Amino acid sequence: MATCLVAGLTCAAFWLLLGNGGGIPWLPPTLVFSLVALSLVAAGGLLAWWQAGEARWPVAAKVGPWLQEAICYLTAFNIACFGWKKLFGLQFIVPPAIASQPMNQQSGEWLTWYYFGYSPTFGLLLALIQLAGAGLLLFRATRLLGAVILTAFLLNLTLIDICYHLNAGAVVQAVVATLDVLFIMWLHYARLLAIFLPTAEPETASATRTLPGNLVRISAILLSLLFTFYLSILLK
Repeated sequence: MATCLVAGLTCAAFWLLLGNGGGIPWLPPTLVFSLVALSLVAAGGLLAWWQAGEARWPVAAKVGPWLQEAICYLTAFNIACFGWKKLFGLQFIVPPAIASQPMNQQSGEWLTWYYFGYSPTFGLLLALIQLAGAGLLLFRATRLLGAVILTAFLLNLTLIDICYHLNAGAVVQAVVATLDVLFIMWLHYARLLAIFLPTAEPETASATRTLPGNLVRISAILLSLLFTFYLSILLK
């Protein structure tokens, strides 16, 4: 179910990306949204066929790995496109007529684009992260590493798009891309558990798992809270 759902959403996001908001002459919005609907319907149909035929047709299970490869490919394509757009100056560009307006008259989207576009170096770094992460997704040996890198990147991007009220197309692309990399991480959950939650711990660690030791660790949070509270009183 998860594979079919993610595949349908990823394919739909791919068509939306190619449509470029109606800016591609040979892909009018009517055709784009028709392909989006077709992708979602096909994903639902594949899920129904898969569930109905799993017991009688064991070969149906072989569809899963192919779909997962397709998800990784389309996810890499979509993310890489946004990376290339930054390098080609197609993102973070604010028209002078809008940039000259006072900040309190700007929309959240234009403020965000102006802020990120202020530093070309930062935009370059964002593009390189997207391109490197997309490249890592294409190979099984590096796929999990790419998903981990892009998850941190895309979760932050999704929150920015939602909280700063960017256009619906940007929000959809960010949400779908985030779901894609989370799905890829889920496919490798056993490796993630082995890395981040190992069952065996060094013997030396048992000596530090005491109440005083834990209190010392927690004190970093509590003392920082007290210090900040003190500053808030001092600076009023």
